[in-house]
Amino acid sequence: MKRYIISLTLLLCVGTVGAQTQQEWRDSVSVLSQMIERNPRDLTLRLRKAACNIELGQWQYALDEYTYVLETEPKNMTALYYRGYANHHLGRLSFARKDYEVLLAVAPLNSHALMGLIMVNLEDKRFTQAFDDANRLVEQLPETAETYAVRAEVEKAMGMIEAAIEDIEKAISIEDAVVKKKYPNSVDDDITSYQLTAFALYIQKHQKDKAKAALDYLVENGVPRAALVDYYAMLNFK
Repeated sequence: MKRYIISLTLLLCVGTVGAQTQQEWRDSVSVLSQMIERNPRDLTLRLRKAACNIELGQWQYALDEYTYVLETEPKNMTALYYRGYANHHLGRLSFARKDYEVLLAVAPLNSHALMGLIMVNLEDKRFTQAFDDANRLVEQLPETAETYAVRAEVEKAMGMIEAAIEDIEKAISIEDAVVKKKYPNSVDDDITSYQLTAFALYIQKHQKDKAKAALDYLVENGVPRAALVDYYAMLNFK
C-alpha cells in the first residue's frame, strides 16, 4: 500500500513523481499555503497541500485539509481515502473506519480503501471483520501479491500461522515473478517485507531451514548481509 500512497501523493503535491527532500516538501507546503490564502476555495490546491503534509508526516494538517474538501464534496474519493489514512496514523480508528466505509459505499471495488479498512480493524482487534474483508480482497484481486500479504497479516494476528505462511509464500511467488522480469537479481521493498514476514512465521513454526532460506534469498538479491545480522542471529536460538 505504501508504494501506491507515495506515488499518488507525489503527483498531487508536485505534479511529477520523483525523489524529494524534506526541505523541498516543506517548501512546497509553504508555496501552496500562500496560494490557498489567495484562493481559499480551491479544492485542488488543498488536496495538493494535504498530499505534501502526508509526506512530511503532518497528519493533523492533512486531516484538516481533507475535512475542508469533504465539507464541499462529501464523496470526494481522494479526500475520503487519505483522511482515513491520516486518521489511522493519528490513532483515530473509529474515524478512519468511517472514512473507509463511506468510500466503499461510493466505490465498492476500491481495493485500497478495503486494505485500509482491514488494517484499521486489525489494529482495533476486530479480527473476524478483518478476516472476512481480507478474503473479499483476495477474491477481488487474486493475482495481486499485496492482497495475500494483507491476509497473511490478519491470519498471523489470529494465530493461523500455517494459513499465514501459505499466503505470504503466495505473495512472494507473485511479487518475485513481477520483479524478476524487470530487475533480475534484485528485490523491491515489498518482497523484502514479505520475506521478513515469512522468516518470522517460519521461526514461529521452528522451520529454521526455511527461515534461513528467506534471509539467503534477500542476500543473494542485493540486500547487505550486515543489514540482516540480527535475523541470522535468531537462527541460533532454540
